[in-house]
Amino acid sequence: CAGIRRSRPRQVILEPQHMQSMQPRSRVLILEDEPIIALDVEGILTDAGFELAGTLATCASAMEWLKANQGDVALLDVDLQDGSCELDAQRLHDMGIPFVVFSGSEPTESAIDPVFLKGTWLGKPATSVKIVAAVTKALSSRFLQEPSADPVQHTAF
Repeated sequence: CAGIRRSRPRQVILEPQHMQSMQPRSRVLILEDEPIIALDVEGILTDAGFELAGTLATCASAMEWLKANQGDVALLDVDLQDGSCELDAQRLHDMGIPFVVFSGSEPTESAIDPVFLKGTWLGKPATSVKIVAAVTKALSSRFLQEPSADPVQHTAF
């Protein structure tokens, strides 16, 4: 028949961004005292489908937040406005919340508290792809059954 086109039924393929809205979003706590970096990381992670649990600039406010709340994963800088946040990192570890240390310091520096080595290390600056990959990797470690033989999780992103 001229003028009649037979078409195949359309197949709908969900892209990853559509699938994210169907799945519960992981909540990320950000501990960062530099406002520009904090805003940038917030945008990167929300664009990647994460939910922000909170963004805090001091160790004290983070500790108070952790007394009443729990995120799925955290991204933290070693030093915040009121000093080094090793107590916050220890609290995250004790609560079973994996974390990414997002710092301009090197994990080999002698001044780094060993508790920070319990997280995944990501040096500043980092691309959005590396930030998302590090947070995703840390989050996936929460669901691993067996602890690693090497407790230090150094990842080059």
